[in-house]
Amino acid sequence: MIHYLQLLNTQQDKDKFVILYQRYFQPLYSTAFEILKDHAASEDVVHETFLILIDHIDNVDEQASMKTWNYLATIVRRLCIDSLRKQKKTILRDMESENVWVASDDDIESDFIGKEMTEQVKNLIQQMDYPYKQVLLLQYYNKMKGGDIAENLDLKPENVRQIAKRGREQLKKQLKERGYI
Repeated sequence: MIHYLQLLNTQQDKDKFVILYQRYFQPLYSTAFEILKDHAASEDVVHETFLILIDHIDNVDEQASMKTWNYLATIVRRLCIDSLRKQKKTILRDMESENVWVASDDDIESDFIGKEMTEQVKNLIQQMDYPYKQVLLLQYYNKMKGGDIAENLDLKPENVRQIAKRGREQLKKQLKERGYI
């Protein structure tokens, strides 16, 4: 907390900050952890929230009030959403390199649905029959090209393309039935 106090100019601001920090640190941390499910990320978000508070200390009342809580909780929620979006972009980049399709809405719910759908896609591929299972696993998870897959499975490249297309159609149908798309 000493680092925070060094950023404030007046003793009155420092006293106000100490009161706010002691009162709201734990509830803000709990809110962040509920969203992020990660201790380190939650601490980072709360730390950033208090840094923002330092810049706007004049706008906040040190008395316990819903207005103060709402102000701080809104900052935490927005920072959590930003954190999840950054994670999602990383996950999407990784998944794009694996050629796995994932929904890309910008709300928190879609982050969880995207992760769940990735697992669902893997499970659905595992349940497929030969040759769909093998072709899709080799294509998406082993990153093999059609020609290499054809050679490994002793198929023609045209057949591999057709099998992959039909396999993706089966996946899409299963995902629709489960309400993912």
